[in-house]
Amino acid sequence: MATTQASGGGARALYDRHGEKLRYLVVGVWNTALGYVAFLLALKYFGPPLQSLSGAGVAGWIAHYYYLVLQWGVWVFMVVNSTITMKYFAFQSKGRLLHQIGRAYLVYLPAQGISSVILWLTVKVFGLSPSIGQLITIAIATIFSYLGHKYFTFRVPLEVGEVAPRDLIERD
Repeated sequence: MATTQASGGGARALYDRHGEKLRYLVVGVWNTALGYVAFLLALKYFGPPLQSLSGAGVAGWIAHYYYLVLQWGVWVFMVVNSTITMKYFAFQSKGRLLHQIGRAYLVYLPAQGISSVILWLTVKVFGLSPSIGQLITIAIATIFSYLGHKYFTFRVPLEVGEVAPRDLIERD
C-alpha cells in the first residue's frame, strides 16, 4: 500500500512539474496532424488548379511554387486553431485570446519562413514530394514554436506587486 501511495505521489509530482509539457505534446500532436491533413487536402483539391495557371509573372510563379502558396494558406488558418488549443489546454493561459493570436503569428512567422525554405529545398533541390517535404518542416518548426509560445505568446506579464513563480526564480 505504501508503494502505491509513493508512486501515486511521485506521478502527481511528476505531472505537477512537467504537466504543461505533456499537455503541449498532446495539443502539438493534434495541431500537427490537423495541419498536415489540411495541407494534404489543399494539395489534392487546390494544387491542380494552381498548377494549371499559365503565363509569366505571378500566375507562372504560383503554378511553379503552388505547394508554397498552399503551405502559407493552410498556415494562416492553423495558427488560429493552434493558439486556441494551446491557450485553453496546454498553457491554460488567462491572457486575452486576440492578443495571444497576434503574438502567436509573431512566433510562427519566423518558423513558417524557415519551413518554406526547407520545403522548397526538399522539393526543388532534393526532389522529394511536397507532402514528404512538409513532414520534414514540421519536425524543425515544432521545437522553435514550443520555445516561442512558452516564453512569448502565453507569458502573462506580472501585475504590479505580483511575485514571479518560484520555478522562474530558482534553478535546480
